[in-house]
Amino acid sequence: MRLRLTVHDLARVGLSGADPLFELTSSLQLLQSRESASDFNWWKRWVRHRLPESTRMLAWLCRPGTAVPAFLLPFPGRQDLDAAVAAVRETGVEELRTGVLLAANGRELPGWAAKLADGETSAIVEALRDYFESALGPHWRLIRAQVEADRDRRTQILLNGGVYALLNSLRPAMTWCCPPLTGDSGEDNDVLLHNARLVLLPAFFALSPAVVTGPASQPTRLVYPAGRDSGQAQPVLGTAPSGQRKALADLLGPTRAAALRTMSSGCSTSELATLLGVTPSAISRHTSVLRQAGLINTYRDRNTVLHSLTPLGSTLLES
Repeated sequence: MRLRLTVHDLARVGLSGADPLFELTSSLQLLQSRESASDFNWWKRWVRHRLPESTRMLAWLCRPGTAVPAFLLPFPGRQDLDAAVAAVRETGVEELRTGVLLAANGRELPGWAAKLADGETSAIVEALRDYFESALGPHWRLIRAQVEADRDRRTQILLNGGVYALLNSLRPAMTWCCPPLTGDSGEDNDVLLHNARLVLLPAFFALSPAVVTGPASQPTRLVYPAGRDSGQAQPVLGTAPSGQRKALADLLGPTRAAALRTMSSGCSTSELATLLGVTPSAISRHTSVLRQAGLINTYRDRNTVLHSLTPLGSTLLES
């Protein structure tokens, strides 16, 4: 894949935060793929028994190795699920029908797909919300933290070195050889922006670079794997070298050590319990010990108890 950029294109390059529907559709393709990165195996095992029945509709639309229907990847201007789902709900009949027929690829349309092609979006909107809540919701804070950490780092590169340095920083996912920006996406084709603005979108579930286009009035998104400049995928829980993990576990105990690593991006009690596979009451006991030791801060946001590392906790984890 070669993205050919003019001087006008370079002057309008932007950066985006986490896109919930891109993460959703990419995770669905990864879930169905037999050749996905091993770093995601933990998530695939965790999620398989939690999927709602409506996931079958989304899986039909988001098969591995095929383009996701454009109506599932709107550009609402705000990086939140409500805005994205609202854009899907308001999609015109012509765009819905085009997307459904492309996804069908000659197959007979199931009843729900025929209704979707006729403009009935309520079922697919409900499926999007159900899947997000079941598969991504418990991890969303950590997914978003990794994506936004990548975006913030690229922003600093842009401020300090300009667009040239920004595009160079995308290696190895993309290679900047002015004028083309080249990525190993498995496709040998040239992509022109046709006066659309280019927005760089780091994505947690992206395994390779991809270009997402839309109507002429919308930006073109260049998607690349977030936070993987080494070329290796990073799981949500994160890992440390085995020697460091053992030393931390010997000091704090394995569960508290894992909790401390997980809280490096901030998370709630329920998220900790889900990710570590223990009960919320057990997590509360562990966080109490860590808080009394001055390693974490805890505060309440309405009905959610949130935890984050103190400077002492960060120092201990980094050392």
